[in-house]
Amino acid sequence: MNRSIEQALLSLIPTHNAALPPQLTELASSLLAQSRHKASTLKAEEEIARPYACAHIACERLKTTLNLPPIEPRPPIPPRIYKRLYSHLDKILPSGTGTPGRGTPARGGLEGRVRTPSTKLREQLAPLGTSPQASKSRPLPGRTTPSKEKSLADFRDSNADGTPSKKKLGTTPQSKRKPPSLPLWIRPTLRFLCKELGPASIGPIVASGIESIVCPNGKPTEDEWVKINLASLLGALYLFVWRGVTFPGQDLDQSTYIKFRKQLVATLNRARKEVEVNVKDGDAEKAWEWWYDVKLKDLDMSALVINRHGWLELDWAKGVQDLVHMNEERARDDEEDAEREERNAEPVQLRRADTMFQERYDFLADRKRKGYAEWKEGIMKRIKAQG
Repeated sequence: MNRSIEQALLSLIPTHNAALPPQLTELASSLLAQSRHKASTLKAEEEIARPYACAHIACERLKTTLNLPPIEPRPPIPPRIYKRLYSHLDKILPSGTGTPGRGTPARGGLEGRVRTPSTKLREQLAPLGTSPQASKSRPLPGRTTPSKEKSLADFRDSNADGTPSKKKLGTTPQSKRKPPSLPLWIRPTLRFLCKELGPASIGPIVASGIESIVCPNGKPTEDEWVKINLASLLGALYLFVWRGVTFPGQDLDQSTYIKFRKQLVATLNRARKEVEVNVKDGDAEKAWEWWYDVKLKDLDMSALVINRHGWLELDWAKGVQDLVHMNEERARDDEEDAEREERNAEPVQLRRADTMFQERYDFLADRKRKGYAEWKEGIMKRIKAQG
């Protein structure tokens, strides 16, 4: 859960003694993710209160359903500015309160536990998708309990005093260590997306993002949900980076977003047929391990999980702003160079061959004037010398 959301909720309902309800935290996180795309250009003082306002809206919408205690708002910005921000976000964010829940779903899926938005609402959700509709065949990620074998292995790898042994600390020669790697199809598929959809400059940022999720802290993830949903995770990260680099600091037109979202899913599924992955032993199935054909609802669900786990707040996401600043600086440099060349360029007069107005008869040209001035100066010197 987003740390700022949790703090805001605790501040809004300080008399709530029990743990925060999952429905409340998930709705607040969902509203925050949607607000970043439906209202991406807030003023500096309003941006500070964005998480607080989204948490406040979530409390107001669920106070009856969850029987919440009295809400005591203490916004981090002046009340006049906060009131305007709250009204704006409450107006543009969908009013449905259905969000994906954790735990054992009822009636064979999430639909039996929470309400799901209509098709029209799902199409109007923000970029990166926040549709609560989850894939029934793919469980949500959760914490895994260490197995007995793993616990015993950790015990064997420790010294008598309980400190990690040299084997545990990793004394294997550096040349023999194998760095964690992504599935073989990830990078070729990403290059295919950059080639077909562009811009190519976002490829390294998307690769860094997917690697930070699949191999956190340099170790392969043990999260089975991540492995099962790798294809849709790649698509959701691509959509986020594309949105931030192509339309920085401005609201994205809904029709443009929906169109690109469909193109992304179609291109992603084409990769399985058109992208060639090189494998040493020639095992095609191994080359496409954990791959599956992506649907729009899979993309939305992966986007929601990305926001819920705070993966957009990791260090790799800073590359989006770095790339935007780099593009802006390059555009300014190109504009300055063009203006400089325009100032330094001398006007060129073209003479038609079939006209009497030739250069030799243009006595008012700069070159002719300069020559005349030099001739006149020499004549005047000779006159003064003879006089």
